[in-house]
Order: sequence, then C-alpha cells, then structure tokens
Amino acid sequence: MERKIRYIWWGVLGILFVAAIWKFFLPHNAAVSIEKTSSNREIVVYVAGAVKEPGLVHLPIDARLNDALKQVTPLPEANIDQMNPAEKLKDGQKITVPYKSVAQVPGEQNSTNPSVNAALGGNGSASSTVPLPNSASPVNSNSGQININTAGVSELDKLPGIGPALAERIIQYRNDHGAFSKPEDLQEVSGIGAKTYEKMASMLTVGP
Repeated sequence: MERKIRYIWWGVLGILFVAAIWKFFLPHNAAVSIEKTSSNREIVVYVAGAVKEPGLVHLPIDARLNDALKQVTPLPEANIDQMNPAEKLKDGQKITVPYKSVAQVPGEQNSTNPSVNAALGGNGSASSTVPLPNSASPVNSNSGQININTAGVSELDKLPGIGPALAERIIQYRNDHGAFSKPEDLQEVSGIGAKTYEKMASMLTVGP
C-alpha cells in the first residue's frame, strides 16, 4: 500500500515538473512573437531610370510598385503608363522607370536639345536661317555610320539584327548608364552578343 502511494506521489511530482517547464521555458506567446517578427520584416529594392532620387528603397514586405515610386519621385518625363503600380515587389528587385520618347512629352519636343531648339527659332517653328549642326545627327554623313549615343529607335532599327524591341532596350540602357564610350560597349545590352555585334560593327560610331 505504501509503495502504491509512493508511486502516486512520484506521478504527481512529475506532472508538476512538466507543467513548470511548460510555463517558464516554453512561453505561450512564442507563436505571437514569431508572427510579430515576421510582420516587421522589410524588403529592399533598387530604383533607377526616370526618377529624382534613384537608389535603394526600404519598404514593407507586402509593398507594391506604387509605394516605391512615391519614395523616389518620378520625373515629368517618366513613362509611368508602361508600368503596373499594383505590381507586388520582392526583396532585391531592380526597378527601372522608363523615359518617354521626345514625341511623347507635350511641349518638350525641342527643350532637351538646345541646339535643335535654337534651329527651330526657340518656339518649335522651323527657321530657314539657322541650320542644324551636323553633330546632332545620329547618322555620320561622311561614312554612313550610326551614332549609338544619339540614334533613336528608327535609326537603331536599321542595324542588322536589331529590331524595335532591342532598339528600345539600347536606349533604356543608355538612359540608365550614360553614353557609350566605344562601339564595343553595345554588347553590354542584354540580347546583343558577339555574333550580333560583329554584323553591325562597321556601321557603328560613338559621339556626344
């Protein structure tokens, strides 16, 4: 009988011991803490292109593209219509805000190029007394080469292996990284490999 009572006491003590461990070493709010920590996480994205403040942007984990655009302030010439403000962002993502083409910016067709603006009399009307400088042309009149630093989509589309989509990509790369220092730099554009570049190498030139 005494042995049976002893076993009962040992059982009670064991239950109390387990309860104490549960209470002091495994707090019931552990799941709440994990959930709270998860909700406090953030993502970091890189924004470049037609914005006033390009660079790294810290956002909530459930942020959308519109949240990032609010922090970097798009320029007036930014082509937001080509983007989806509702796009959900992910950590480490790079966002490039595209520029509008000159024809898409109302009232600014000539404001970005002072020499062209002067040739048009400063008000968009043609002037027969002020000729356009040769250096502004994307095509070198002497050799027929295309200046990849000034050429638009229609000029770049004339190059072998370059279609409208790839021409747009060249212009976007130029906007993001600045002017090409040598024709070979064109191979840095995604979609232009060594074979494609070889076909057009003799037709390329760089300039201001």
